[in-house]
Amino acid sequence: PKPSSAASDVYKRQGATGVIAPEGVCDSGWFAETIQASFFTQLAADPATPLDQLISKATQTASEQFARLAPLSMRNHSPWWPSSTLVLVRVLDSNGPATELDVRVVGDSDLAIVGGNGEVRTVRDDRHTQYCSGLYEEVMAALRDGVGYDSDRFRNALAAAVTTERQNRNRPDTYWVLAPEPFAPGNAVSTSVPLNPGDRIILCSDGAARGHAVFGLEEAHEGFRAFATGDLRSLLQRVRAAEDKDHEGKTAPRGTRHDDATVLRLSFTW
Repeated sequence: PKPSSAASDVYKRQGATGVIAPEGVCDSGWFAETIQASFFTQLAADPATPLDQLISKATQTASEQFARLAPLSMRNHSPWWPSSTLVLVRVLDSNGPATELDVRVVGDSDLAIVGGNGEVRTVRDDRHTQYCSGLYEEVMAALRDGVGYDSDRFRNALAAAVTTERQNRNRPDTYWVLAPEPFAPGNAVSTSVPLNPGDRIILCSDGAARGHAVFGLEEAHEGFRAFATGDLRSLLQRVRAAEDKDHEGKTAPRGTRHDDATVLRLSFTW
C-alpha cells in the first residue's frame, strides 16, 4: 500500500501538563504547536514522508527552537522542559473493500476504532502509566485524605513526583514523550489496523477519557462508543461536571483538578 494524500493524515497533539515550569514562552502548549507546524510543513512538501520520520524531524525542529528561545534557567533544568503527547493516523490505500490505518501513539492519549457493529479496537501507549503507577502514591494519598489541591502537602508531593518522572523520561526502561531530547524513529507505539466502511476513529486526550478512566462513568469501551455516536460537547461537559463535583479530588484522586479535554472523531467514505 502507498500513503494517501495529505488530507488523510490526521494529527492530534497535547501539551503535557506543567506544574513547575515558569509560565509563558516555551511552555508545553508552545512546544506542541511548534511540533504541529513543522509536521504539516513537511507533509505539504512530501505527503509520502514516513510517519516516524515526520515525528522525529518535527520534534527536532521544536527542540532547536527551544534551545534558542528558552531562558537559560529553563534550558538548564530538565523538569521544566516542555513536552507533548501525540496520536497520528494515516489511511493507506488498498484495492479491496477495506483500507489500512497506519497509527503512531506517544504518551497517554488514546486512539479507538469503533465499528458499525459496536466493536471497539484501541491503540494505547501504556508505558507512561506503567512507569508512573507507584510514583504518585503520596500525591493520591494526600487527596484521599482530603487535604485538597491547594495544600502544601499535595503541592510538595506533586512537585517531587513530577521532577522524578521528568528526569527519567525518554529512556527504554521508563516511557517516551515528545520533548527537547532526541526522539529516535521507532520509539512511538506503531501499528497498522484494518479500516472498514462505517468505522469511526476516535483520538482523545487523557483529560477527555477521564469519564471512564478516572470517574468510572462507564466502561472504557462504552466511553469510546459514546464518543463515536454521541454529542461530543455534551460528553465533555459531563466530564467537567464530574471534576467539579469532586472538586478536591478526594473521591477520584487525580493529578490536576481539571485537565484539558480534546476529542477528534473521524469517519471515512469510499
